[in-house]
Amino acid sequence: MGVAGNEIGPTPLRLTRSADGSGRVSLTVAGEVDISNLCRLDDELSSILTDPHVTQLIVDVAPLEFIDSSGVEVLMRARQAARRRSTGFALANAHGRVQRVLAVLGVDRVLASTVEPRQIPG
Repeated sequence: MGVAGNEIGPTPLRLTRSADGSGRVSLTVAGEVDISNLCRLDDELSSILTDPHVTQLIVDVAPLEFIDSSGVEVLMRARQAARRRSTGFALANAHGRVQRVLAVLGVDRVLASTVEPRQIPG
C-alpha cells in the first residue's frame, strides 16, 4: 500500500501502453490493482486485444506494487482472449508481493514469461 505524506492508502493504478510498430504492444501496469479499479485494467487489455494489428501483448508488472485475486482473474481472461485470437501473451517482471499472489493462486507458471526486458516495447 502506498504512502503519501502522512496519509496511508492505495497507490493509484497507472497504465502505460507502448508499441514497437511491428504488432508487439507493451502495457506497463503500475500502482495497485484491486476490485476498485480492475475495470480500467480490463478495458485497456480488451482494447489492445481487439486491435487486429496486435500480434503480441506483453504486460510489464515491474512497477506493480499489489494485485488481488480479482486483478489476477482479469489477467487470466486476457491470456485466454489472446490465445483465442492467436496473439502472444506474456506477463513480465513479476516480483515481491505480486509474484507471491500469483504463486499462492497457482498461476505464476501459467502467466510466466521468458520475455527479456529489451524485448519490451517502450
